[in-house]
Amino acid sequence: MAVNQSNFTAGIDVGGTKTFVCIADSQGTPVLKKKFPTLKGTDPDVFFGWLFTEMHGMLSKEGLQTEELSGIGMGFPGVILNETGILTNAPAFSWPATDIRPIIRKYYDGPVYLDNDVNMAARGEHWKGAAQGKRHVLMITIGTGIGSALIMNGDLYEGADGASGEIGNWVLEASYPSHISRKAGEEFGPFENVTSGTSIGVFARKYFCFGERVSSIMDMAGGRVDRIEPLHVLKAASEGDQSALWIMESPLNHMAMGIANAVSLLNPQLVVLGGGVAGSSSFYVNEVRRRASKLTPLPLHIEQAELGNEAGAFGAIAAVRAKMSSDLDSRGSHSR
Repeated sequence: MAVNQSNFTAGIDVGGTKTFVCIADSQGTPVLKKKFPTLKGTDPDVFFGWLFTEMHGMLSKEGLQTEELSGIGMGFPGVILNETGILTNAPAFSWPATDIRPIIRKYYDGPVYLDNDVNMAARGEHWKGAAQGKRHVLMITIGTGIGSALIMNGDLYEGADGASGEIGNWVLEASYPSHISRKAGEEFGPFENVTSGTSIGVFARKYFCFGERVSSIMDMAGGRVDRIEPLHVLKAASEGDQSALWIMESPLNHMAMGIANAVSLLNPQLVVLGGGVAGSSSFYVNEVRRRASKLTPLPLHIEQAELGNEAGAFGAIAAVRAKMSSDLDSRGSHSR
């Protein structure tokens, strides 16, 4: 691989269980990819030491060094502002409220852009995926939890505190007033508790605990209730399994209602559904589309995300490329 510092950027999607690293050339085309289990812990210095060690091993095999990268974008499962570098509302990372940018500088001194993982995924889908060419987009990811991001007039909308899109915290009538004692970032929000992949798994395990039921879900779980996974339920539902369809009724209805409300408020051109649940089959997206279309008078267009679990890394590359271009333009205007 011919190395030129201006040619390569890195996009890193840090997840609660897996971290995905993508190295792209000057055109944004991936040239290296690697996924590995995320290191858990309470010390961000240890985490970034581990992360850059993994990156060094990945890059060195191709004759590329970390310091030769022209920029790095990183997405995290929580609220983080690039201007402050403080990660909050991130249950998977019990770090102190500390600016992580000086820690990153110990390992890499080039341009860095930090953001929420769903914001990064929305950037990725807007750049290379299902939302290309759209100026008003709502992206919702349905996985372990629920996240969303909003692109308005072609740009990511972050909100006053960089915390826009936290739809998992939407309040449901049944959750009021019990939800008010919940501290931010400690657990799932009310909407997540009925729509996420985690909730689907919980509903399914409770369903089969009430007695013997004939279902392909149990076959996929090896006959053990404790081994039932959300994807077992979704696969069975897509095949018409009656138990699976019953389990999915509440998650699908609540997601349809949430999307309909968001569309009535925001009037996006497109709603993109991503994450492990939405990406598992066309069944989920088709059902949400069918149900939500009945609940809003506004035009409703829902599509499945195209980039899968690579969307966050692609978005991180797009974000740092945009930051580098903006910084270059700013320096150019100051020199005139």
